[in-house]
Amino acid sequence: MPLYVAYLALVGRVLLTGYERIIFKQVGTGSGSAESVFLIFTTGTLLLAPFGLLVEWPGDWGFLWISALAALAYTVQTVFYIKSLSQGEASLVAPLYYFSVFFLLVLSVVFLGESFGVAKLAGLVLLVYGASFLNKKQSILHSLHALATDRACRLMIVSSLLVALGRTLDTFMIRSVHPLVYALALCFFTDLYLLVWLIITGKMSSAREMFRSRLGAGMIAGAVDCYSYLLLLIAIMRIEVSVAEPASMLGMVVTVVLAHFLFGERIRQRLPGVVVMFFGAWLLFV
Repeated sequence: MPLYVAYLALVGRVLLTGYERIIFKQVGTGSGSAESVFLIFTTGTLLLAPFGLLVEWPGDWGFLWISALAALAYTVQTVFYIKSLSQGEASLVAPLYYFSVFFLLVLSVVFLGESFGVAKLAGLVLLVYGASFLNKKQSILHSLHALATDRACRLMIVSSLLVALGRTLDTFMIRSVHPLVYALALCFFTDLYLLVWLIITGKMSSAREMFRSRLGAGMIAGAVDCYSYLLLLIAIMRIEVSVAEPASMLGMVVTVVLAHFLFGERIRQRLPGVVVMFFGAWLLFV
């Protein structure tokens, strides 16, 4: 695959992730999180599935158990993600997704033997400092305490940890499995987990109601989510994940701007925090 294709995929990833948080908030607000994720993932899977006919499937299906594990992490992560966006302001909680880069760094150091240098330490400091702008109080400590005690913010931080776990598994798998095949397997297991959960909790009727009332928005969200993830997998075939993942966070600028125009959120004092957090995320992988 030519390198320019990987960079085009990364640009597409940035744009889609910027809009993803907006459409997820629209789908999830006022609805159950598991039902919302089920609507998003099942419609996304159906929209992605026809492209599976265009690629060669592997003869060895041993990769499925890792896909199942990654799908479990992403399923729980997305439920927390939807809960966070539906309970908090998008321009406040969405930038906390940046912490996934820090968690990814930790996992890389522990499991891949990567170094932890001065630049990465500076990146961590900027990440925390930038977060203090998102719910600004009389001091940095008070701001961070406000984030830590906010339920929506806590949900997003846990979500970012699960993203890092999933990305670590993705990096292992994408070397041996076509990205579309891996993405479809992951979507299948995610749909299965959510279906079982909805049946166990007795929420299938609520899920069916969501399909009737929000199918259009759910299809858009599903397409954005699945295609965005596929573009990331394509990008990391030629671009290091330590470059592609922080670069994907440029989509946060899109999210904050759209949150201002679509939801009327006040973003002036949060924009500096977004910028600081982005540079912190970038320094983590210098």
